[in-house]
Amino acid sequence: NLKTKIAILAISFVSFLGIQSASALEGVSLGVGYNYSGFYGVGKETATSSGNGVKTITEEAGAFDDTVGSIFVEYAVSDMVSLGLEYLMEDVETPENVNVQNLDTSATAVNNKVKADFEDHTTLYANINMPFNTYLKLGYVMVDIATKESLGTGGAYPNVDTTGYTVGLGYQHNVDNGFFARIEFSASDYDDVSAQNSNETDKKVEVSEMYGAHASLKIGKSF
Repeated sequence: NLKTKIAILAISFVSFLGIQSASALEGVSLGVGYNYSGFYGVGKETATSSGNGVKTITEEAGAFDDTVGSIFVEYAVSDMVSLGLEYLMEDVETPENVNVQNLDTSATAVNNKVKADFEDHTTLYANINMPFNTYLKLGYVMVDIATKESLGTGGAYPNVDTTGYTVGLGYQHNVDNGFFARIEFSASDYDDVSAQNSNETDKKVEVSEMYGAHASLKIGKSF
């Protein structure tokens, strides 16, 4: 899978660093990060009755937080700009939401349990250096959303993917031998997603207004 491939690439890259001269790696930076993030989104399910065409809409907003680790690699295009790739090494897991169905009918009540994992969260970005060792971060985000539902009423929703943009501000403290530490604050805006129930085609879910806020501590080495 993608995680295994990236891990292999990371190990290969570290091994590569050990055998290459400093001049061959000039401008490259490699590091790890610890990220505390908060996320917000609005979910809506639309069910259309096959008998009379009446739509039932259930909508709810939610927020949660999570901590994940990341790895990143950068290349300094100039003294002012570095281009980078950052990958979250863990899935971001939403809380599980439980909804009890059929309470107002003679049918037996059943539980619908829904959650999702944000997988393979990858950011392509540019860091633009500013005065006093600060930098502006501008990035493009790609992420897979794996649905983890257990629907007592039947049906299932497919996995989807989304993209978005991120902007942030950071401070870098440089130490000896090219090592550095960073503290970074950023915000992300993700595109809306939707999915049709694969077994009950009269049902559709949409997630909109997806935002993320992130505080990160990073350490790395420049060559």
